[in-house]
Amino acid sequence: MPFLGTTPRQGFTSHIASQNLSANVNGSTTVFTLSTAVASENDLEVFVGNVRQEPGSGKAYTASGTT
Repeated sequence: MPFLGTTPRQGFTSHIASQNLSANVNGSTTVFTLSTAVASENDLEVFVGNVRQEPGSGKAYTASGTT
């Protein structure tokens, strides 16, 4: 496909596997342990009832490291 400007990068620089935490949900748990560390909540996509949650402080969730 043609493009204008600088050549786009090929592929992703890293990939984190999907992790299903639904088995740990009990209605009161608010902290979950991730299998791979992240730099910030922007490295994640969180879905509740098939609705994507908005990351960030004061929003749906925050994340750092494996928490």
